[in-house]
Amino acid sequence: MMRTDCTPRVTPDIFPIIGWDPLPAALSRPETMAHIRDCGINVFMTCRGPREAITRQLDLAAAAGIQALVCDPRVHTSRREGWQDAFRAAVAEYGAHPAVFGWDLFDEPTFSEWQNRPTVPDVAETVALARALAREKVAYVNALGFGGRGKDAFADYLEGYARIIQPAFLSFDCYPISRIPPAGEWAAWYAADCGFEVPELGAYYRDCYWESWETALQVGRATGLPLWGFVLAVPHEHSIWFYGPVTEGTVRLEVFTALAYGAKAIQYFSLPTPAQCAHYEDAILDADGRPSARYDIFRRVNRRLALLGPRMRDFTVRGVYHTGERLPSGTRRFRAERYGSDSSHRPVARIEGDPIIASFQADAAGERYLLLVNRHPARAARVQLTLDDGWQAIRIGAHTGEPVQTAGPRLAVNFEPGDGWLFQLRPAAG
Repeated sequence: MMRTDCTPRVTPDIFPIIGWDPLPAALSRPETMAHIRDCGINVFMTCRGPREAITRQLDLAAAAGIQALVCDPRVHTSRREGWQDAFRAAVAEYGAHPAVFGWDLFDEPTFSEWQNRPTVPDVAETVALARALAREKVAYVNALGFGGRGKDAFADYLEGYARIIQPAFLSFDCYPISRIPPAGEWAAWYAADCGFEVPELGAYYRDCYWESWETALQVGRATGLPLWGFVLAVPHEHSIWFYGPVTEGTVRLEVFTALAYGAKAIQYFSLPTPAQCAHYEDAILDADGRPSARYDIFRRVNRRLALLGPRMRDFTVRGVYHTGERLPSGTRRFRAERYGSDSSHRPVARIEGDPIIASFQADAAGERYLLLVNRHPARAARVQLTLDDGWQAIRIGAHTGEPVQTAGPRLAVNFEPGDGWLFQLRPAAG
């Protein structure tokens, strides 16, 4: 396991719910910060400048009770001569501000030379300097979500990324849903990329999505790094994909998938709507910084996340399984007969019904938990759980975060599209 005593525990007080992409300087207004806070987002990314605007946004954030990743170009990984002095100057300027959550250092570094972008070793130097100057702040770096970019496979990329950069967490983004292309257009690519279609949304889920989570979970276990996951918040065109649509079902599915694989932070791409980009629809905030038509989706989901995230932040994932006729690539099927060699799913004996994700986790005291997730973003689901004799499942309430219902050894569970339910598994009293 990778040595991690060189990194602080980066979020001692909160479960980070991060609104990604720099907030434009023109949106440096108290009402914008109130919209961010009221949506349930507790960390955003500042504008890239000028410096007075960054400071203004930090002051407004502090007044609103939220924090920010500083996006000053001086802290961005660079090959410029004198970058270390510039970095030190930026840390000296902002480091004592109470709203500073950390520094935005780089997004998706690669091992190969590509368009003269900094590589993984370059980013490692920046992370080391950030840690030396401000150990208590987050040195933020985000990895590729799938693919090699200089390595043979995604697992090789993530392992090398973690080993060389030695981040405090493993953040990656892989957006799962894309609109179905017209017949005959990109047919070969679509056939390889499609995991399952969602006709209700005119979209499909990419086959690599859950495989990327499986890979990240394995690398996180091997390196001792917690995972930080992404959720698609803005439909947009990128390369050959048109990511989206974004519905309450897709948002819930991505949030609960992240929690199922042990994520200790959720990041939304994106919070502001990128200005002057015709291939982006409205994000959580529109181009004027006001709540978009989708804003209430995120507010509702974040209310549940604010209850579940802190409770689950110290959980350890013991096993993640999928059910259904067809499983996503790289995932494991739940089977009762696996008891002989893999007991991570005990005391659950059977899961019957619609396709779900079953994540078995344990808290620091060894108490057992089960997170069930409806794997379909547009259809309700129902499953039947059978527990070993003498066990019961205690449902954790969606609106209170407290136990609300006890049942066992058999119980039925109903789900809205993409929804998740957390249960504590305990021996029955008496």
